[in-house]
Amino acid sequence: MALCTFWIVRDPWGFNERLFALYYPRLLALAENAGQRETRAALISQAEGRTLELGAGSGINLVHYTAKVTELVITEPSPHMVKHLESELTKERLRCGSVKLLCAGAESLPFEDMSFDTIVATYILCTTPDPALVLREIHRLLRPGGRYLFVEHVHAGEGTPLGRFQDLVELPHRYLAAGCHPNRRTERLLERSKLELVRLEHGRQPRAVPTVRPRIVGTAERSSA
Repeated sequence: MALCTFWIVRDPWGFNERLFALYYPRLLALAENAGQRETRAALISQAEGRTLELGAGSGINLVHYTAKVTELVITEPSPHMVKHLESELTKERLRCGSVKLLCAGAESLPFEDMSFDTIVATYILCTTPDPALVLREIHRLLRPGGRYLFVEHVHAGEGTPLGRFQDLVELPHRYLAAGCHPNRRTERLLERSKLELVRLEHGRQPRAVPTVRPRIVGTAERSSA
């Protein structure tokens, strides 16, 4: 298995990343049970062909892939989260084709240009040190006409009380959530990328803490031109 690289604010013992791997699946379950599961299912069921999921975390997306996915490659940079993924993969509930797990970050991946029909990423751009680089990598890996399916929590908006609070607590938030920035201007990054936005919906992550409640869901494509 490849050497893992994990995007975090480190403490000397890596305690925060271990703690995050323990509590994050439980915290996420609150939102899933409050309606986010249906949002994920509607989005991820659109995946087809050779599909790459970036930062698969605890494997919460896996059950939503359909038989339209002929091959699924899942990546995750945290060795602690990889343990959750390996457990999920033993449950044999997947409806898609073959599955491969790679322990790697999303900024530089060992795949050829234009080698995927679909790329899925849910709540990962908040954590990577260079989200613009990740979007360039997504564009590189998608085939012409290929789709990028995403869900991300975002900054609440310039001048809003919540937006100001997100900016204020960024550093402690990053520590407690193993590198997660609560105030990423992700929509702006998407608009500046080479990807073409096809659909973008604003909403709220149900039953989430306020700093990660504002959410966008959408689809982007690599131009076939």
